[in-house]
Parts: sequence; C-alpha cells; structure tokens
Amino acid sequence: MWNWIANNHQVIGALANIAMLFVWIAYLQVFVSSYRRQKRSSIMINRGAGSGLEARCLISNMSAEAIYIESLIATVETKEGRWSCPVTELQEGRSDLELATRQGPVQAGQFVDIGSFRSLIEPVLRPGAGPRGAVAADGLDGPAAVEIKVIAVHGSEDLLAGAIRRFDLIRQEGRLLLRGHTVGTQQIRSRRQRERLRDDVETDL
Repeated sequence: MWNWIANNHQVIGALANIAMLFVWIAYLQVFVSSYRRQKRSSIMINRGAGSGLEARCLISNMSAEAIYIESLIATVETKEGRWSCPVTELQEGRSDLELATRQGPVQAGQFVDIGSFRSLIEPVLRPGAGPRGAVAADGLDGPAAVEIKVIAVHGSEDLLAGAIRRFDLIRQEGRLLLRGHTVGTQQIRSRRQRERLRDDVETDL
C-alpha cells in the first residue's frame, strides 16, 4: 500500500487539492448566501391596537440597515372591482409624530405607525378614485379586502425595495374586522417587480 501511495502521490495530491477546492467553493456559497440575506430588505406590515377599521397599521423594518419609506399605496378590492390610491400624504395625524406625510426613515429594528386602516381605506373610496359615488369604509359589503404596499429606499441599493400585505375585511356583528390574508408579509424580491416600483412612486408625485 505504501508503495502504491509513493508511486501515485502526485495523483493523490491533485485529487486532494480538487477536494479542497470544492470545500472552499461550498463555504463561499454559504458565506455569499448569508451575506445576501443580511443585506436584503425585510419590511413587515402588521395590524395593532385593535381588529377593526380603527386598528393601527404598523410598518416594521427588520432589515439590517435603515429604510426610507418613499411611497405607500392602498388597494381596496370588492366583488365590484379593484381600486388603488397613493396614501403617502396624511389625512390624519400620525400617532408618534404630527407630520403631513408618511414618508420618512425607519431605523433597523424599529417600527412606525402610519395611521388607522380607516385613514388608509377611505382615500381609495372617495369620488373619482374608487367606485362610483362616495363609499364609506363601513359601508363595504360582501367579500372585500385591503392591500397595503410599502415602497422604500434600502441602503445604497439602486433598486427600490417593497413589501405587500393583504387583509380580508370581514363583517361580524355589524362591524368590519381586519384579518391577515396570510401570516407574514410578502417581500418584493425579483428585479422586474422592483423595477416596476419606480412607476408606482412616479404616480404618487
């Protein structure tokens, strides 16, 4: 055996080098994958302080870096159709800071209250934006849902970041309640989807 190793040491050495190369490639892939996960944005959209239309809509930044909320778009969907409207500008005072806009930075690990769901829904239902004639949020009937889209600048990335969450509107005992359609928030990851976010921001200008 020792004679065979001595006679084939060059081949064995080459195979060992190739094996080490594959090990280092695997380590590099794990490192790059972990680094990309840490660098990409993670925006959470949640409901707080209630379950009705007066519940607050909370935007949490779970990214490793700060984000800047550039635009917010609310969409209301009923059996009659689907309507969207930018809601970046405030219709009511924000609970943490009295400003005229919902734009602003959110540090890593922090959240911001962008107002009640009622204040996000009603601009979509006003005349000219939603269905024919003014419809109060409480007057929505039948299957309905509201979708909140957050568009943000994240770190030094050229493309905008974004997230969407859908809430079903369920009528119980004469009042509308909000229930998350899914457990978590859908992150906008693909390059094509992120490029389209620029168009959404331009409609909000």
